[in-house]
Amino acid sequence: MFDKIYKKILENKEAKEQGKVNSISPPFPRLAERFPGFEKGKYWIITASSGIGKTKFTKFFTIASIYNFIKLNPSIKVKIFYFALEETIDEFWMSFVSAMLYEKYNIELSTAQLKSLGKFTLSEDHLDKIQECKSFINELSEFVVVRDHIHNPFGIYKEVRDYFELPENGTYIKNDLGHITGYNSSEDTHVFVITDHVGLLTAEKGLSQRESLGFFSQEYCLKGFCKRFNCTVVNIQQQAAESERLEFFKGETLEQKVEPSLTGLANNKEIQREADLILGLFAPARYKLSIHRGYDIEKLKDKYRSLIFLKDRNYGLNGAYIGLYFNGATNYFEELPPAEEFKKNPNLYNTYI
Repeated sequence: MFDKIYKKILENKEAKEQGKVNSISPPFPRLAERFPGFEKGKYWIITASSGIGKTKFTKFFTIASIYNFIKLNPSIKVKIFYFALEETIDEFWMSFVSAMLYEKYNIELSTAQLKSLGKFTLSEDHLDKIQECKSFINELSEFVVVRDHIHNPFGIYKEVRDYFELPENGTYIKNDLGHITGYNSSEDTHVFVITDHVGLLTAEKGLSQRESLGFFSQEYCLKGFCKRFNCTVVNIQQQAAESERLEFFKGETLEQKVEPSLTGLANNKEIQREADLILGLFAPARYKLSIHRGYDIEKLKDKYRSLIFLKDRNYGLNGAYIGLYFNGATNYFEELPPAEEFKKNPNLYNTYI
């Protein structure tokens, strides 16, 4: 057993020395100094209350940032399965047009504006700029597979399993009795399975919705995707509605009472046991907090989000907080300078408001 582990350690060391990538770094520079980002075979949960922007954060953190990473590291191969249980495929891709317009031209157009809803109508200049996003969307769609018609746990598992069963992608390892004991990949591809959000999964036959979610997490996400196929799993899970109420527990600060928590996970909080990493996204402006972790929320308002490491088995970041700037119209997030810098130079707020 030791020899097997030591061989893996040496392989990773040699790969790193040869310029290869062992993990996909997060898009936030200061966080990247302490956190390696996406590692194969790990199980993540991203949680927040309804309407906070967890889907927008997931798209930015797990798709847009990965796209930027592989542009800088073209040797890495990535495949992303995104199961959109809440939005349509058209809405999914339109959100990335919105993101690219902001990143490339500093144009803020929401998906509603892209559809010319309400009193808003796109200009000819807008249409010209939208056409410039074609190559970006085409490149992204080469490694991102979006499914909006699969809502049951087995359907998601089958979609991913079918990919791995293609002869060009790999083969199962079997023992003398013909039982599957593992899987060998043909290519060094980093595969992601993202489900948004798991509270919308339909129940499997004979199981309640809660039991189906538990089965999906343990049997498909952990044992199937992570352990057998070495995927990175990212499940989006809402906080329970009752956890949004101001509950006054002895010894807790007001911030702790309203921030996302492990006990606040909706539908089935027990699936936290399977996860390696759980991130919570928090918007203090919703609760009219004036200060959060040293940041002036009265100035930043709803453009501030806090990213909280609620659970971390591997990297020593349990309880860590990251202050983020958030542009809700464009799926854009940016790591804020430390709160101490804003205290020293209050004019710094003008950059983000």
